[in-house]
Amino acid sequence: MPQKAWLALLMLILLALAAPLAAQAAEVGRFTMVTGQVDLLRQGKIPGVPARVQDGVEPGDVVRTKSKSKAQLKMVDDTVITLAPESRLAVADFSYDAARGERRAALKIFRGLVHTLVTRLINVEEANFLMETHTAGLGVRGTEWYTLLAPAFTSVYLVQGRLDVRSNLPTLPAVLSLGPRQFTQVPLGRQPRLPQPLTPALLQMLQRLMEIGVQEPGGLGLGGEITAPGGSAIPLELPVSPERQMQPTIPPTLQPAPVAPQPRGGPSG
Repeated sequence: MPQKAWLALLMLILLALAAPLAAQAAEVGRFTMVTGQVDLLRQGKIPGVPARVQDGVEPGDVVRTKSKSKAQLKMVDDTVITLAPESRLAVADFSYDAARGERRAALKIFRGLVHTLVTRLINVEEANFLMETHTAGLGVRGTEWYTLLAPAFTSVYLVQGRLDVRSNLPTLPAVLSLGPRQFTQVPLGRQPRLPQPLTPALLQMLQRLMEIGVQEPGGLGLGGEITAPGGSAIPLELPVSPERQMQPTIPPTLQPAPVAPQPRGGPSG
């Protein structure tokens, strides 16, 4: 995906989160499931109000689930977003024109575990659906995946479809194309790690964590684990073979800077 497209969508997220939107902003989705205590922060402002089934969400709104709570949103393009307990997501921007086959979506995850199902594939050259975390940016093209946040990294687990995964830093432009039944990790300030297989056991663990939530041990960092209640663990530091330990990320695609030609026979000294 062109770097300009990523930068434009990232700028869109920043503008949508920083600037209050017009009061008459149209609803872009509705709650289809609310379990336990779920807050809706209109335009990201506190205090939040309790969310209920069929409540609408607008660009700029933030959804927050508390302990033992879940929420599910159905967007205007039929995308379904499910938040596990103790998760937080912002709808930075979302628009869909079925007649023209146009979509522009930008979501931001701040915390927790989120399952996303995008059913409508819009065939355009540039990504029209972006998800961002504190370490990663995802370019979506009709797919199903889980996004899990830890303090020092983001893990992305692709069930089906395709995702373009990259660091959210413009200085790290390399893009990893993640395929079906693969997962990767994007550490803070680094490029995506090499993809690993998404096994049935790991997928089952993710489905369980969507129900019971994720416990984050204090000081969790690279090489750590996130555990679910009961002691079961989900590995987040990608296993790498010894020959790959010196190259844990995909190589960058930076173009070398042009070298100015040196004049011939110039003055010495």
